[in-house]
Amino acid sequence: MRTIVISGGGNEQQTEAIDRHFVSLLNPAIPLLYIPVAMDSPSVSYEECYEWILGVFSPLGVDHIEMWTDLENKSLADLMGFSAVYIGGGNTFHLLKTLNDTHFSRVITDYLENGGTVYGGSAGGIVLGSHIMTCAINDANKDHLEDYEGLGFIGRYAVLCHYEKEQQSFITSFIHAFQRPVIALTEETGLCIQGCDVKVIGNKNAVVFDERESYEVESGALIKGTKRH
Repeated sequence: MRTIVISGGGNEQQTEAIDRHFVSLLNPAIPLLYIPVAMDSPSVSYEECYEWILGVFSPLGVDHIEMWTDLENKSLADLMGFSAVYIGGGNTFHLLKTLNDTHFSRVITDYLENGGTVYGGSAGGIVLGSHIMTCAINDANKDHLEDYEGLGFIGRYAVLCHYEKEQQSFITSFIHAFQRPVIALTEETGLCIQGCDVKVIGNKNAVVFDERESYEVESGALIKGTKRH
């Protein structure tokens, strides 16, 4: 059964409960794959990204982490040797363009359909939803991406990360423009998706928005109506 973990972004203290939940799903004897290609800023090197991921997961007992920065010509067979795939944060437009240009979005889809486990942090989580324009409040479309469709692993729901209450008008505008409901995650909030069940995890509630209403879903509770179509 495919498993997806999504975090709303933030530092390792804010995401610790989400990260621990993710680690509980892993076989520590099998390496974790880290993909930091959303990081389009020249001020942050891939070496720094790798030191960061080690700092997050080594204290939780995950020491064997491999990093890929080139997704060209990767296959499902390449992924099956990992306990899970962690797709890191950065610029969501750049990430989706990279996944599509290298056809790695298809590889990730195949991996999940074969029972794989994927963690998406911030941008890495947004691309797993139905539509990525929820990121426009934080990210610039420097790559001039024109197709904003995400991978669609939460039915029609789009994911908004780094949620704050002041963003409600932006979310309302997004829903009217793109006709997609939204799951908004603070930096202490995450999701665990197994089969058709979407459970809120972390230390704060998720907020669900659609055309009719918005409502909070407590950590540990399921979000209804999120079946993949």
